[in-house]
Amino acid sequence: MAKEQTLIAIKPESIQRHLVGEFIAKFEKRGLKLTACKLVSPTRKQVEAHYPDDEAWYLSSGTKTYENYRNKGIDPGMTPIELAKRTRKRLIEHLVDRPLLLMVWEGPHAVDLGRKTAGATNPLVADIGSIRGDYSTESYELADDIERAIHTLVHASGSLEEAKKEIKIWFKNEEILDFDLITENVFYSKDWGKVKKHSSKL
Repeated sequence: MAKEQTLIAIKPESIQRHLVGEFIAKFEKRGLKLTACKLVSPTRKQVEAHYPDDEAWYLSSGTKTYENYRNKGIDPGMTPIELAKRTRKRLIEHLVDRPLLLMVWEGPHAVDLGRKTAGATNPLVADIGSIRGDYSTESYELADDIERAIHTLVHASGSLEEAKKEIKIWFKNEEILDFDLITENVFYSKDWGKVKKHSSKL
């Protein structure tokens, strides 16, 4: 099975809460391999590239937000596209010039496992055991009350194509390391760790 790469970013609110080590451990325990990591102060240009100004992103992001409101019986008073444009503006304001820890994780199903480990974008409905389900009291209503981006604690690429685009924004090819982990034998092969027969010789 082909290995995938996914972008995971630990957001400023998590860095402020000293949660970096715990979150990295969650991805390690999943069995994913960390191949790149750096702490940055994002520029507006980088964040705008990460959250692109295009209709496809607006529709995808805005529809999720819109459905979250409707599922709670709330009329957001905006279309999905309008909601996404507001979200993008708030994300840019939230991330520019604040520390952001960027990582590339590798392994089979890395994108899906990254998303599952992060949990649902709306922390109120995120599964217990996920990052957002265990570490957040956040909600769309709370974020809206003070007109800021919702604190989702981490970013995890939503698809393989998205991951490829995002990794190129934040990392040069030479910053992503290609190396073997001993544990990969356990995950990706079958003839390992067998008990050796005892020799009759002393």
